[in-house]
Amino acid sequence: MEFTEELKVKSQDVHNVSDKLFNSALAIALADRAVYRMAVYRFYHVFLMIEDKLEDLHYDSDSLKSLYFPNLFRAPEFEEDVQFFYPDGIPEELSPVLEEYKANIDKDTEKDPANLIGYLQTMQLAILSGGSILRPMIVKVLGLKDNYPLGVKALDWPEGFSLTKAKTQYKEKLNSLELTREQKDSIISIKMKVFQLNNKLIKEVTHSKQSKDVAWKYLERILFVLCLIIAFLLFWYMRK
Repeated sequence: MEFTEELKVKSQDVHNVSDKLFNSALAIALADRAVYRMAVYRFYHVFLMIEDKLEDLHYDSDSLKSLYFPNLFRAPEFEEDVQFFYPDGIPEELSPVLEEYKANIDKDTEKDPANLIGYLQTMQLAILSGGSILRPMIVKVLGLKDNYPLGVKALDWPEGFSLTKAKTQYKEKLNSLELTREQKDSIISIKMKVFQLNNKLIKEVTHSKQSKDVAWKYLERILFVLCLIIAFLLFWYMRK
């Protein structure tokens, strides 16, 4: 079994849980720009941490050198999105989960630089696979058309950039790495941890006061509509 397939199979369960959480969180985030920007701000820092670490370590690691693709870096584009959503200044303090994320990256890569692959592969392939699908939906729902691509620059790719080719090249490079069984197991374990950390980031956003207020407003609207429907049905029933 190729390593990319092994990574996929062995992390499938935690990936499925993460997908369900992400989909429910996306509905809340797209209900209000203030909530969505909190998510953008957090994932900007995640990509920044990972890409900065790759910049520091790829010179001394053959494995990381093989996966060094500056054209896949998203932190600069995320930063422009964050600046768009935070025109008065980007928050300087990291959230508790971002601090945990950073501590894990530092600890794992200090043990073995190749462990960064668990972070890289998960996040870079995720944005390659899902970014182009999410982008038009986010633009439409949040009304970002007039400022496009600001707000979704991290999900946008230069003209002529082939997502399919990039993913194929990435997988081929990863499968060609000379990794020991111990290194592969460690990377798989880290990939599963990345999903768990992402879940914590999502919960940090969706459990914030801002997102709860938004969710409650929409719940109130739904309840109002249900009350109207029930009232109409009762009126119709009484007329029979």
